[in-house]
Amino acid sequence: MLTSLPAAAAGRYVLVSACRNEAAYIEGLIGAVSAQTRKPLRWVIVDDNSTDETSAVAMARGKELEFFQLARMSDDRPRNFASKVFAEQHGYELVRHLEFEFVGFLDADILLPEDYYEQVIDSFKAEPDLGLAGGVVLDREEGRVENSRKGSENHHVAGGVQLFRRRCFDQIGGYRPIKGGCEDTVAEVMSIMHGWKVRTFPSINAIHLRPDGFVRKNPFQAGMAWGSKFYRIGYHPAYYTGQCLRRIGRRPIIVGSLFSLFGFIIASLKAEPRPVSKDFVRFLRKMQARRITEALNSVRLLPEAK
Repeated sequence: MLTSLPAAAAGRYVLVSACRNEAAYIEGLIGAVSAQTRKPLRWVIVDDNSTDETSAVAMARGKELEFFQLARMSDDRPRNFASKVFAEQHGYELVRHLEFEFVGFLDADILLPEDYYEQVIDSFKAEPDLGLAGGVVLDREEGRVENSRKGSENHHVAGGVQLFRRRCFDQIGGYRPIKGGCEDTVAEVMSIMHGWKVRTFPSINAIHLRPDGFVRKNPFQAGMAWGSKFYRIGYHPAYYTGQCLRRIGRRPIIVGSLFSLFGFIIASLKAEPRPVSKDFVRFLRKMQARRITEALNSVRLLPEAK
């Protein structure tokens, strides 16, 4: 790992938000970032060829913020998850000449407390080998909030709030454009492969405002796509089965998990091509096999009911 850091960069962070048709959320997002107790050095909102008022709302709300910058992507690339990564890459290129220690990627449908980045960055200071961190993202659904990622705090940070130590982000080559998504998961695994720690801090919370994807889309199609993308990045079959069982109570109850598992199996039978290396898959599966073993051992250690 690189150890040198320009004195002027210490503690500074930049943000990149790739947005497409987020007019309903963008004003609230700008309000949340502008209220942060620790302001970013620069925040680039990249409008990824929106067809609504995203750019207009962003400019009207952000023009008085000295750290705010609006950029636009206007080409005709096919719409998929890779498009978001291209927009994020463009935003990062606009800030990489600056001196900063951390780079964050923030989705438009996230609600942050005022001290969110101050808390996360202070947590980085205590662990020099922490490369990627964030707070717990709670999903808000019909008046309730749910922590659907509980139990993964030591290896997963929700993609909508990922904050990297810059050295880590540059070392892994940033986000990789992947047609089906999972660029955030790939970045996590790549960080660990390079010797960095990944951590979510349970005491720091953010809220995900958008309704669950399975509810908004056709459950069968959403489940099939979900399972397929995790096969393509190399998930261990036993580990993914366990993940589906863990999520079986989430809406749509039972069928969402079954469709996801079915999508994984179909992708496996078709041997869908993978956008990651064989070394990546081997490393990921070793990590997941270790987690399965640890989970089984913890069950064996539970006291017997009297």
